[in-house]
Amino acid sequence: MPDLIGGKPLRTIVGFGVPITIANLAQQSYLLADSAIVGHHVGIDGLAAVSAAQPIQYLATSVFLGIVTGFAIRIAGMKGAGDERGIAVAAKGLTVSVLTWSLLCTAVTFLLAEPLLSLMGIRGDVAVLGRQFLLILALGYVATFGVSAVTVFARSLGDSRRPMYVQVLGSGLNLALAWLFVAVLGLGVRGAGLATVITDSVNLVVILTYMRRRYPLARHSASWAEVWRETKGALGLGVPIAIQHGLIAVGVMVLVWIIQPLGTAVLAAVTVVSRLETFTAMVFLDLSAALTMFVAQNGAAGMHDRVRDGLRRSLFATLGATGVMSIVVLAAADPIALVFTRDDATRDVITRYIHLTYPFFLLYTVMVVLHGYLNGRGRTVAPLVCTVLSFVVVRMALSYELRGPYGLDGIIWAVPIGWLVGAIHSGIVTSPRRSRTRGGGRAQESSDSRDPVIP
Repeated sequence: MPDLIGGKPLRTIVGFGVPITIANLAQQSYLLADSAIVGHHVGIDGLAAVSAAQPIQYLATSVFLGIVTGFAIRIAGMKGAGDERGIAVAAKGLTVSVLTWSLLCTAVTFLLAEPLLSLMGIRGDVAVLGRQFLLILALGYVATFGVSAVTVFARSLGDSRRPMYVQVLGSGLNLALAWLFVAVLGLGVRGAGLATVITDSVNLVVILTYMRRRYPLARHSASWAEVWRETKGALGLGVPIAIQHGLIAVGVMVLVWIIQPLGTAVLAAVTVVSRLETFTAMVFLDLSAALTMFVAQNGAAGMHDRVRDGLRRSLFATLGATGVMSIVVLAAADPIALVFTRDDATRDVITRYIHLTYPFFLLYTVMVVLHGYLNGRGRTVAPLVCTVLSFVVVRMALSYELRGPYGLDGIIWAVPIGWLVGAIHSGIVTSPRRSRTRGGGRAQESSDSRDPVIP
């Protein structure tokens, strides 16, 4: 099995993170193209419906991602400690978690999709289209969450290349199917959802076939008691991350409620910009994910100086890359808006949003990289607190308060202010003195309990 313990720290982190970035950029490219397809062939109502459905879908997927990250941190620690049997037990616990969460989310979506859209203030044709989109996506939750779980499992072992191949090919298939179903066959937003379900199903079959051959863990038997014990340990790490993502998802739903009185054009534009932000932040989100696995593996192996060196070098790389990327997006704001819609009002909002937020994008990227370090250390509560402060207390509250006197500009300015608060908090909790105290304490705790996972 590959690992992240050898080689120069930054080269190891970047070498592990680049395939993740390529895979996710391919996926985000599809999402941006999908927005363009829906915007041009279904119209503003279709784009607004996808925007309204997005927070509900994000709630299901992001909370699960938090749970999976808990498993990943433990598995990466086991990899650093050479515990192959523990990895097999964790894999079985992860499988049970996938099936349980998939069935739960499918049932909840079918029962509550319409009430949740109504709660956000979504009415009329937009609500009808949003519900259609969500119900189609729910039919493929087992495949969607299964692909996510297997991908994270492979990465926790240090293998980010093979999942990349599957995701890149899957994004191409998804885009082709979306064009066929939406632009050619005229299936509307249901076609966009159906393309995603089919693609995730194909991806799951392919990646499971590869993983069973590459990592034959089935030879390790485990009792249900062992699986449950490992699952509880993973949940102890993953639940704070899941709550963090859940708060963001619920917060986005509240933001939709705050934004929707400003009109369909604004709601559609915010969807485009949110996907653009995710696209441009992907490099740093993936660097954060790579840093988490790097810190977990090396921390479990007792290589703490290497961990700190990896963090410093990752932050320097983040500063340079964010500066370049922000300049490019700001310079291309008008052409970017034109790609997504012919509606002048929507294009104006997209351009305005970019001009007001991207000069401060560095605050966000530094924050997410620091979160990757904290998660790798097993300090998953600290990013949760940061999210409560920056997103819930600051951004959501300011968006509501500033909408009245300043309208759209007030909502937009709440974004960089929230980033600033989050970056300051993350910097404080990651300071060298606090890291030595907290990290050392957790390492001693792990040693006492014979748990090699949390450094």
